[in-house]
Amino acid sequence: MPAKLVPNKIKQEFKKLTQQLVRDLSQDLTIVQESPMFVDCPNCIWDSINKKSSNVFDASFISPVSIFDLTDQARTISPISFTSGRCPVCIGEGQLFTSKEICIPAMVNFLSAADDRRGGFVQLAAGKEGKNTVLVKTLACHYELLLNNEIFMIHNGVKCEKFSPPIVRGLGGVEAVTECLMQTVEVGHRTSDKFRTSSDPRDDPRRRIKGPTDLPILRGTRTGRDS
Repeated sequence: MPAKLVPNKIKQEFKKLTQQLVRDLSQDLTIVQESPMFVDCPNCIWDSINKKSSNVFDASFISPVSIFDLTDQARTISPISFTSGRCPVCIGEGQLFTSKEICIPAMVNFLSAADDRRGGFVQLAAGKEGKNTVLVKTLACHYELLLNNEIFMIHNGVKCEKFSPPIVRGLGGVEAVTECLMQTVEVGHRTSDKFRTSSDPRDDPRRRIKGPTDLPILRGTRTGRDS
């Protein structure tokens, strides 16, 4: 049987170099989680009936463990023995959660209408024209985070939404990075509303005020109340 043209050693080297490149060129990507990440508390025994901690120390937990690795909320949990009261690690919850927003490292690249990576045109759905398209690449271990959430923030406050589901890329079945297309939520907007680049008259902030009775007042054709 002929030798493999791409041996496993080359695949692993490809994964190592690709992931290091992503790390080196990454910036913070903030994910607004619909359901925060969680892990079962390693310090106590889970009560599957009451869905919380049994507040009994788990004697099998003898060495520290790391949770939420490769995020801004990574931390190490060490065994803390107790004989009464609530578990000192999870305070009786039985699980440890991240906050609503979680930050991971990711490469962020804005794309033009002509997708230079493939020499083709990016086909946008109706109503999506005029928004900035963003290609995000991060480590393969973050696939679930991109899959299960819809709203993201880049560049310290530019709000984006997922345009297409994430995909995993690698070599010969060895997963290396996760890739996802996103779009800015509003043209030229930061979430702080302090940064605008679009001069489109449709971006007039007064258009966001709902209700037909407000329009004459905004146009200056009527002031005060009707008698």
